[in-house]
Amino acid sequence: MLPTKEIKKLAYQIGFDLVSISSANPDPLDEERYKSWVEQGHAAELSYMSRVIPRRWMPQDLLVDVKSVITFGVNFFSGAKKMEPRFGFGRVARYAWGKDYHIVLKKRLEAWVKLLQENIMGELHYKILVDSSPFLERSFARRGGLGFVGKNTLLISRKLGSFIFLCEVLTNLELESDEIKVLSSISTKDECGSCKECLVECPTGALVNSRNLDARKCISYWTIEYRGEIPENFRPSIGDWIFGCDICQDVCPYTGLSKETQWKEFLPESGASPYLSLLEVLQIESEEKFKKRFEGSPILRAKRSGLVRNSCIVSANQKFKEAVPYLEKIAKEDPDPMLQTHALWALNQF
Repeated sequence: MLPTKEIKKLAYQIGFDLVSISSANPDPLDEERYKSWVEQGHAAELSYMSRVIPRRWMPQDLLVDVKSVITFGVNFFSGAKKMEPRFGFGRVARYAWGKDYHIVLKKRLEAWVKLLQENIMGELHYKILVDSSPFLERSFARRGGLGFVGKNTLLISRKLGSFIFLCEVLTNLELESDEIKVLSSISTKDECGSCKECLVECPTGALVNSRNLDARKCISYWTIEYRGEIPENFRPSIGDWIFGCDICQDVCPYTGLSKETQWKEFLPESGASPYLSLLEVLQIESEEKFKKRFEGSPILRAKRSGLVRNSCIVSANQKFKEAVPYLEKIAKEDPDPMLQTHALWALNQF
């Protein structure tokens, strides 16, 4: 068997910034916390978050003979400390500035697994996870020592801050776990201390209390995941966020630890960039044109209807008068009734 230290070394050689190993034993507290969060209704209409099977806290539901969970962390911070609003443009959450991390990380993990297979004896069973299966990845990352869960509910690395992608490989290999070392170093003090910046600065109060996010109040949920009409009383709170939101991370003191990523795929020049022109988005007339414009970008997640809807709202919030002719066209001619409704609402704000 290849020593655990060498297995980690292979991960660093192939470009991963962080790597930790934890046992695949489920934690009863994870199950309890997760079920409580869903029961409170904080999953909003994300039906995939409340499915019973597979159980998110049970790696065995994803790989029957799993023994170890290997968690990888990838820094995607591009170097810019704070992105100010730009008139006529909507802001994009940092994770979507470059290429789609699902595709990029899966390829790199497949390359790592191939290297691993070449260096071990015996049969390797594994499953690669890049936000592709129900799994409490932050819990296993924390248990393996990759970081701690901050009051903004995100995993925070003591080396790189919170702008990191997480991905995992579940394996039947029984590897030396980092959990014992982590447990011995854990302090009873809250890693965030008395800081409440994320709770205070969230414009919608989505962080109802420390480490508890209500998706029903979250800008990222409404602008990325939600498919229908955004409630009128919520629209002004979206501000200029056209896709996602970074406020709870931008205001976190640990963001000061962030360093520019070495992964070129996640730099703005590789993808959609930090800002999207409202006029450009409002003129995208079909799903085909939308897919062509954002090919290989996480922004595809919103679909054309979601991104144009968001652009209507941001145009109204900015009082961006140049958008009026395009909003009028959508209100009269767009085949999507939902977009017509949002365009009419936006026009009324002028």
